[in-house]
Amino acid sequence: MPIRLKLTIMFLAVALAPLLLISFLTFNNYKDSLKDTRISYLQNLTAFKADKIETYFARLKEEIEIAQAFYNIKKNLPILIQFVREPDNPEFIAAKKILDEQLQRMQSILGLFDIMLVNPDGRIVYSSNPKHYPKDLLHLLHDPQQKAFTEGRNKVYFSDLFRNNGEGNRLGMLITAPVFDLDNAFIGEVVFEIDMESISDLMQDVSGLGNTGETLVGKKIGSEILFLNPLRHDPDAALKRRVAIGDKIGFGIQEASQGKSGTGQFIDYRGKQVIGAFRYIPSLDWGLVAKMDTDEAFVDITNLKRLVIISLIIIFVFSAIMAFSVAQSISGPIKKLTKGAEEVGRGNLDYKVGTDLKDEIGQLSRSFDKMTQDLKKVTTSRDKLDREVVERKKAEESLKRSNENLEQFAYVASHDLQEPLRMMASYSELLERRYKHKLDKDADEFISYIVDGAKRLQGLINDLLAYSRIGRIDKPANEFDCNLVLNRVLAGMAKTIEENKAIITHDNLPQLVGNENSFVHLFQNLIGNAIKFHAEETPYIHISAKKQDSEWVFSVKDNGIGIEPQYKERIFLIFQRLHARDKYSGTGIGLSICKKIIETQGGRIWVESETDKGSTFYFTVPVKEGVRYG
Repeated sequence: MPIRLKLTIMFLAVALAPLLLISFLTFNNYKDSLKDTRISYLQNLTAFKADKIETYFARLKEEIEIAQAFYNIKKNLPILIQFVREPDNPEFIAAKKILDEQLQRMQSILGLFDIMLVNPDGRIVYSSNPKHYPKDLLHLLHDPQQKAFTEGRNKVYFSDLFRNNGEGNRLGMLITAPVFDLDNAFIGEVVFEIDMESISDLMQDVSGLGNTGETLVGKKIGSEILFLNPLRHDPDAALKRRVAIGDKIGFGIQEASQGKSGTGQFIDYRGKQVIGAFRYIPSLDWGLVAKMDTDEAFVDITNLKRLVIISLIIIFVFSAIMAFSVAQSISGPIKKLTKGAEEVGRGNLDYKVGTDLKDEIGQLSRSFDKMTQDLKKVTTSRDKLDREVVERKKAEESLKRSNENLEQFAYVASHDLQEPLRMMASYSELLERRYKHKLDKDADEFISYIVDGAKRLQGLINDLLAYSRIGRIDKPANEFDCNLVLNRVLAGMAKTIEENKAIITHDNLPQLVGNENSFVHLFQNLIGNAIKFHAEETPYIHISAKKQDSEWVFSVKDNGIGIEPQYKERIFLIFQRLHARDKYSGTGIGLSICKKIIETQGGRIWVESETDKGSTFYFTVPVKEGVRYG
């Protein structure tokens, strides 16, 4: 076999084999990365919209709970019921006027169709919407299944969606809650009639979902899933389109409506292959899906595949031509090669020794030139890499300075708010002491709101200051005994522990190196949370530590109510509440402070919890050389 053919084959093998392998690996990595990116985006989108929906209805639940306690309703609803068939009666007119002033304003602020009051028989005796009042008076509620009244006698109840004939056939929904008079006797119900247009707009927003993507909401009705919103591909689907459970189509909405959450590729209600994320909304028993057609979602992969094939063909042709040329030109004068080697040895990488000869020496001379060109490229690439390293270090230093400036801003802003807030709190408490029980009941209640709000805002600012100070403390690290720190914490919390009858035990804890006050704050937050979120039985808390490899692993275990699953991934973020239950309060900063303290020490923190069975918070602290442990 001629040397030219051998060199051609060898060059193509050396050049193309790695290229093919790299192309294959790059394509697969890009494909997986794009798929993960699409899934992550859809997952985040479902979480965002589910949170928006839950927040919206949680707010309405809070508002109707406030409304059912209104003094004006308790006082005037019996009057409306008594004179409902005598609308010209002065007492009826006066009672309606008082309610209009309060409830019409509330209707406007909340964006409701109507706020209604019904008598103990379920008949409407009041409507805040002047357009509804004449035709709805003494009629039953609009709920097609007539469950809103019966279910709302003992609790806040959310009805199913329905078409509101009185509002242009728009989607509506009822929220009902019982009303009790001043003697705690049932006298009727307060009813919010919701305009679902805002939720519908949220669902129909297809930003970031391309030409085929959409979000949809469904609810399990018997053995079927009923679609609750207009769809991008079926605008009339709301309360009309259904999918049978177990059917091959609509997999995502079937799973979500049956209490499951997840992601993947599946067949949608049109029979199209889609990629999507689905999520269950427990408070409403709804399922939510965000999806887009796989053809559109992975169009970049198809284009990349086509581009890779075309590029490989071009590279193959180009490489073949180059290999053939190199194979023909590997000879040159030995003298010129020798001189060329000397010039290159002196650092002159631009010197050329190639000749037009077609013998072996000419071919070798041109190969020598190629070697010098490659050496120059390597040298240039190394210099470029050095410049990139220097630039990256500068960018990291700039980012570090920006983070320090941001923490300084949070510290200064929180610190500057303390003085005016302290004055507001002092004067509000003075008002409370001077005028409490001297004015009417509403004034007492409003003053209490001001005092309570000032105290809670002071707590929030104090927590923000504590959060911003972490990592900025001037006091140097020192060696301290965790047992003494814990005893100091328990002494400071003695009143809280006694009031809650809490039992707190601990093992023998180690010596640590760090800022002692930071660990005081850490234990205060973790023990305080364990006491605050205790169950009906006596709170029991145990603190322990054990050494694993090069770190101490601490645990704070309690027998409290546990952490609800939807909060486990977010509890260490700032302003995230540990629980959504109304009877618990807090700023949502405590666990963020704990996380920052531990990370400042070079450790990590996490939680293991089961609802109604307690929680265990773990955190690690690196072992320091030269410290006496035990």
